[in-house]
Amino acid sequence: MRKNQTAGAGKGTGNKLLERLASFRLFGDGRNENRETVVEAGRDTQQDVKSKRPIVRRILYAVLSLILATILWGYVLMTQNPDREKTFTGVTLTFESGAEADLGARNLMIYDDVNEIMQDVAVTVSAPLTEISKIKPGDITATVSVAKVKSAGVYSLEIKAVSTVGSVVSIEPDHIDLTVDDVFSRNVSVSYSFVGELPEAYWHDEPSLSVSNIVLEGAKTDLERAAGSVCYIDLEGLTSSINRSIPLVVYDGEGNEIPSSSFTRLIPAVTVSMTVLPHKHVNIEYEIADRDQLSDLYEIQSETLSVSSIDVAADPDTLASIETLVASPVYIGGTADEAGEYKYPLTITNMPSSAMIIDGTDKGNIQLSVVITDKYVTETFTGVPIEVLNKADGFAYTCESETTDMTVSGPAKLLVNFVSSDVIVCVNMQRRGTGEYEMRIEYKPVEGASFGDLEISFPSETIHVSVVPTHTLG
Repeated sequence: MRKNQTAGAGKGTGNKLLERLASFRLFGDGRNENRETVVEAGRDTQQDVKSKRPIVRRILYAVLSLILATILWGYVLMTQNPDREKTFTGVTLTFESGAEADLGARNLMIYDDVNEIMQDVAVTVSAPLTEISKIKPGDITATVSVAKVKSAGVYSLEIKAVSTVGSVVSIEPDHIDLTVDDVFSRNVSVSYSFVGELPEAYWHDEPSLSVSNIVLEGAKTDLERAAGSVCYIDLEGLTSSINRSIPLVVYDGEGNEIPSSSFTRLIPAVTVSMTVLPHKHVNIEYEIADRDQLSDLYEIQSETLSVSSIDVAADPDTLASIETLVASPVYIGGTADEAGEYKYPLTITNMPSSAMIIDGTDKGNIQLSVVITDKYVTETFTGVPIEVLNKADGFAYTCESETTDMTVSGPAKLLVNFVSSDVIVCVNMQRRGTGEYEMRIEYKPVEGASFGDLEISFPSETIHVSVVPTHTLG
């Protein structure tokens, strides 16, 4: 009975709920629709969350697996420590110790340029994983042996390498090509050549070299054609004397330089000594002390120095003190007794001992050349009578003037003894009859007289002469 009541009560309660829901639906359809939408949204969200959970789990599992694998791999490596390889570049290549001495003992030498053939190599080394990172290029040695080289020729030599850690797997390159030549000695001359020019107003003397020949030792191929060696003296900007060591350059007969790699040792240098000084041209001054005592019959026509100036070099202070070079006085009176050329040696009196003549002039051979000629003089004689020559009988001759002036020019030594009576001044009336004539005035020496190079002239070249018969004269 009780059970039925309870069931009935439950049923009643359910009915009441349905009624209430029905009432909601009858009177609130919009509210019921919203409620259904919320319920459906909740159901969709729950489904999305459920669908995303497997993806997150998969990512998490993957990360955990990677971490575990890494840890496991590191453990395996630490316990097993496998070998690894690493290539080291820039490893220096050298000859085995004593290689050059061994070649020298066989009278051989490396003909190639060592710097060109001994290039750095790349060495690959194998070592345990824990050690490979500790290896440095300096721990690796790469060498070439010349033990098999017994004579001149071209050899392909193996490169060997050793590492202090691990073992060498490979070398790149693994060999070098080496040319070997016989050692040869040759004696060559030493000369010099200038480079550039000294500054203006500076001079240098001939360089002095410490040696004139050197003995070279090197590759027979090159030394057989060696012709000589040259040291190059640089003059650019040089203003003081030098005493320095200058390297030599060796050339063959065609002027080609023989490289230093061709020699077993360094080419010796030569010590060069050379004086460098400022210089200038200095005029020479002289004086003829007895010029006024020269005979009146002569005169000095010319005076010429064998050199008018001298190029002098000296230290700057000494050179600045030299304005002119003065010669000792010259005396000509006792030597110049007639016309001619006379030479008189000059002695420079003020040349400093530290100064040098650099133009080749011999200080003891400077001369003054003096040319002495006859003095040319002129003298006028007045009132010199005019004679009429070759008169004809029966005629009278009358000159407009019975005298004339006469000018005589010539060497003083001739004129000094000349008198007007040594000359006959005349007009030649030969074959002249009655008439008026302009006759040329002539002259001739008297018998026994001579006036050589004297020149005679008159104020007028002609004179008027009248000729009349004598019977017409009363």
